[in-house]
Amino acid sequence: MDTQQVAFTTPQEITHDFNDLARIAGDAVRIRPPLFLASIFGKPSSWLPPYHPLSEYKIIDIWRLPRTIQYLLNITIPSIPLNPPSFGPPFVNNLFWRPTIILQRPDHNGSYTTFPREAWFFINGILTNDAIAQINAALIASLFHRPVTLLQNSTSSLITDLLECALGKQWHRTTEAVEKAFPPIHQALKSEKEKVVVLAHSQGTIIMSVILDLLLQLTDGAKGADAFSGAEALEFAGAAPAGPEFLYPYEGPLSMDEFERLTVSELSKLEIYCFANCANHMSYLGGFQDRKKPIPWIESFGNEMDIVARLGILAPDPVGRNISIQGPRYIRPGAWGHLLNEHYLLPIEAAQRLGRKKSGRGGTQPFLSVDGDNAEVSTTPRLYEYINGGSPQD
Repeated sequence: MDTQQVAFTTPQEITHDFNDLARIAGDAVRIRPPLFLASIFGKPSSWLPPYHPLSEYKIIDIWRLPRTIQYLLNITIPSIPLNPPSFGPPFVNNLFWRPTIILQRPDHNGSYTTFPREAWFFINGILTNDAIAQINAALIASLFHRPVTLLQNSTSSLITDLLECALGKQWHRTTEAVEKAFPPIHQALKSEKEKVVVLAHSQGTIIMSVILDLLLQLTDGAKGADAFSGAEALEFAGAAPAGPEFLYPYEGPLSMDEFERLTVSELSKLEIYCFANCANHMSYLGGFQDRKKPIPWIESFGNEMDIVARLGILAPDPVGRNISIQGPRYIRPGAWGHLLNEHYLLPIEAAQRLGRKKSGRGGTQPFLSVDGDNAEVSTTPRLYEYINGGSPQD
């Protein structure tokens, strides 16, 4: 099958889609009281030290001034989300070229080899540079006792990040982050791994929604995966550390038929856990919902006053805005804040972690089920069963 050019969207369709996106955003910002900074950064009372060692607040630290300056530069100076050229000084390349990179984080004991039958991935949200991504991954490794592969969607500044979000959310485009995150997840599903677990936050949930549609497209017997033409081109890219340097692979285009097809059994390994899920669509493999466990497993968590979550799983009018996210959904009532560690994982740790005991305490706390008595929803989120190296019983 030859690569074909994807049809351009007409001006009328662009206007219609943009209006839909504006309405979704308009719904999201109608929070009461309208404390928009608190919606993202939490209540002002939480901004003062001391902080948890793995809180994102610690990125602003006078004792680690170079790291703080680097972060402020990364989120304010627009850059190009592509591999840097081979020429040019490293400072300029690092400042103006910030591609998605792939990094490994060991488990809480510094091991990369625990749970060899599992592959864990983390896809971050906007305004995340390598320092924030490492803070996030460190808490994931500590809380779940697993090594983690970071599919680090490097920030290209606030404006560029928001543009990428819009393209992925409303137009389902294969952004640079999708192009680089898709191959390793696909490879893990084709491997001997028994579980492939993806944690996604904020923009990472949009990236994962596009990746999921691509995976469904490649799965034999799939129904309802209609987001892309099978001939749409991808660029293959990954990143591998080589000592203190990054080895940036070739970024040439690949068509979807260059990836091996997946079986239903291989896709059933996939589990997706989303925080502040702001995607428009995230669906099961069509025609297989009658199985004991849906394919893939999807869970979403959202703070009630998180504007970003209100763009997706907590959207006030999901039917009217054509938002459909399948799987159990959990809300933390009255909670403010959007940061992954500070406002999602640390509250889960406080409510569910019991010393070194495997799995959580039980129940959904600090979240409540959005879906009420839906039989699909367990009394305990599946994610909690992984705490301290535990595993779901299925």
